[in-house]
Amino acid sequence: MMKQAIKHLLSRKGYTIIKTRAEEIDRMVPPQLPQYLFENSKVCSSREDVLHLLPKGGIIAEVGVAYGNFSALLLEILQPQKFIAIDSFAFTEDSEPWKQSIIRESKISHIEYYKKRFDSEIKQGKLEVLKGLSWDCLVQLPDKSIDYLYLDAGHSYEEVVKDIQQVKRVIKDTGIIQFNDYTLFDAFAFVPYGVPKAVHEFMLEENYEMLYLCLHRQFFCDVVVRKKN
Repeated sequence: MMKQAIKHLLSRKGYTIIKTRAEEIDRMVPPQLPQYLFENSKVCSSREDVLHLLPKGGIIAEVGVAYGNFSALLLEILQPQKFIAIDSFAFTEDSEPWKQSIIRESKISHIEYYKKRFDSEIKQGKLEVLKGLSWDCLVQLPDKSIDYLYLDAGHSYEEVVKDIQQVKRVIKDTGIIQFNDYTLFDAFAFVPYGVPKAVHEFMLEENYEMLYLCLHRQFFCDVVVRKKN
C-alpha cells in the first residue's frame, strides 16, 4: 500500500522516476523489531518535549546543529556539564535551508554565527565546536564518553550507518541516543531516508530498546533509544 501511495505521489514526475524512487524506498524498509524492545516505550508529543523526560547533566553531543535552535534547548533543559556541537557548517548566504536568510543577514559565516550565538558557553569552556563530516568528528571523541547524543546529520542509509559505527563507540553503556528524521521518505525533497533501517539494525545488533517515539506534525519523527538491561 505504501508503494502505491508513493507511486501516486510521484505520478507527475514520470515513470522512470516513479520506478527509481519506489525501488529506493523498498530498499529502505527496516527490519521489524521484536516486542521486547518496546516494553518501556512511550509516545511523546515532540522532540522538544521529550527532553524534559531525560536525565540532566553529563556530557552531551549534538551532531548536526544547524543554526543552534535545538542546541539552545539542549543546554537549557538538559543542563550538561559539557556540550559538544558537531556540524559541517556548510550553510552559505546562497544555500540556506528552510527559506532562511540568517547567514546572509548576519554577514558572517555559518560557524561564526553559531560561535557568536554561544559565545558565553564557549568562553566558559562548557561548549566545544567541531567542524567537519559527522563521522570524522565523532572519531575524535573518546570511547564511552557521551551520556546523551542527538544525531541529525546525513539521512541516507549509508551515512547513518557510518555515524552509528562511531556513536555506538562513544556512547556510555547507560547513555541515551536520540535519532532525528525517523521517516522513510521526505515528501518535500522527494528523497528516501535510510534512518529507520539503520536504526532498527543497530537496535537489533546492539540490543537497544526504544524509550520514546517523538511525533512531528509533518512526521519527521524522532526516536530515543537506550541499551536494554
